[in-house]
Amino acid sequence: MDNNEVIVKLASNLIEISARNTATYIADKIKTSKAKKNDKETINELEEIIQNLLNDKIEIQRIAQAYEQELTSQKITEKDIEYITNNLLPVFSKFIPQDKVNDLEQIKSLLSVETLTIMQLLGFNYKRAIGEPLTLLLQKTIESRIPVDSTINSKWALTMANIALDKEATKRYYRLMGQNMEDV
Repeated sequence: MDNNEVIVKLASNLIEISARNTATYIADKIKTSKAKKNDKETINELEEIIQNLLNDKIEIQRIAQAYEQELTSQKITEKDIEYITNNLLPVFSKFIPQDKVNDLEQIKSLLSVETLTIMQLLGFNYKRAIGEPLTLLLQKTIESRIPVDSTINSKWALTMANIALDKEATKRYYRLMGQNMEDV
């Protein structure tokens, strides 16, 4: 579940609890239980209302902590920003050719502590915008270096060619795949 889905679920839970605990709703429940004129039953119902309110309070606290955790996981601290700017720019400078040094200066202005802090205050999510694509890029780079077993591909291609040459085998294959091949 990604961050947005988690936040939507938390908001949904919060709305549900809020709807259950409006002042009018609670007052109506109390009024209804008092109207029964049975003290023992009224006390039990009032205790149930109080217990439900306490349970909902605990749930609201859990939701608040989950919101806080989601927001903190997206926020980069000033110390993190300084670390990124101090250590990422020297790495960039090693990979940029001399004719692109001007581009590095532009990147430096984008990766300044002030710019990164302002962008974050405006709602920019670095982990999603930069971290996730870098993670995906690294994953694809690693996967591209995994050798492919060509014997498996060759065997599959040979099997498919043999099926294609045999009319009855082709019909059986299409039936297996859930397709009707009466015309084959």
